[in-house]
Amino acid sequence: MKKNEIRGYLYILIGTTLWGVSSVVAKSLFIIGLPPAELVQIRLTLATFTLLLILILFDRKRIIISLKDLPYFLVLGFVGVAGVQFTYYYTISKIHVGPAVLIQYLAPIWIALYAFIFQKEPLTKGKMAALLLAVLGCYFTVGGYRMDLLRLNRIGIVSGLISSLFFSFYALYGEKGLKKYDPWTLILYGFGFGAVFYWILISPMKVITDGYPFKIWMAFLYIAIFSTLIPFGLYFKGIERIRATRASITATWEPFVAGMTAYFVLGEILFPLQVLGGIGVIAAIVLLQMAKEKTAPSTPIEIRQPPHPSPLPRGERDGVRGMSK
Repeated sequence: MKKNEIRGYLYILIGTTLWGVSSVVAKSLFIIGLPPAELVQIRLTLATFTLLLILILFDRKRIIISLKDLPYFLVLGFVGVAGVQFTYYYTISKIHVGPAVLIQYLAPIWIALYAFIFQKEPLTKGKMAALLLAVLGCYFTVGGYRMDLLRLNRIGIVSGLISSLFFSFYALYGEKGLKKYDPWTLILYGFGFGAVFYWILISPMKVITDGYPFKIWMAFLYIAIFSTLIPFGLYFKGIERIRATRASITATWEPFVAGMTAYFVLGEILFPLQVLGGIGVIAAIVLLQMAKEKTAPSTPIEIRQPPHPSPLPRGERDGVRGMSK
């Protein structure tokens, strides 16, 4: 294995580890009574302003967009980002962290179905096996074999499935923008308009006047920086070195980290069949990505269309499909 590849795997593993841990931090905030929508607003606001400051200081050209593309970014932020962020956090607030993260990892399966129905991509035996394995894995992960668990988690399960659909939209819709704009430009405006959406629902002044203690604000900053900006940056760096397919497979480390962290920090326990279901979901994703690699391997570098040419890898464009946060 080349040195560059080793670095790529390390970047992905560190980034997804941060995502996994941050899910438990969010769950801890929900336990003490913080509403999911308010945490989404705080996360998007802090992440947007932090990224904006970084780009102003170091790379201003990535802030520039065409005015005719504003409707695109509005939809990306108001529907894609706002939808996936709330449903993801709402799911975590209702069910255990491990299953919540695993359910959202069904997104690549929905994307494969979309590609088959609307883009006429062939549904190979490998993809069909992955779909079946994902459905069975999700069934066991959410506790479908126990009616008491299923009744208890019904709202959380439905929210998790909706979250995976929102993320699928975010990935497919975001892919269009990445043909023209740098990923950090999409993150800036997607998160920015997503924050505006929640400002409409929840006044930013409410967050300030609620009088959260210093320790809670530190948790907010952790989620904004270590759950958003740093993991996304590491994920992109990893894709530069190992391509989107391998990055997506490596990213399945996140549910394991989330589940183990929740076990040790929150005392959440998964039943053996739920663990088996989680392994099934991860195996389905690996199988699906392997099928993609055989039919459409990612190229190392792709120059985006004007007006924003950038020597960033095509993997960043494809890699959106493997990101859950």
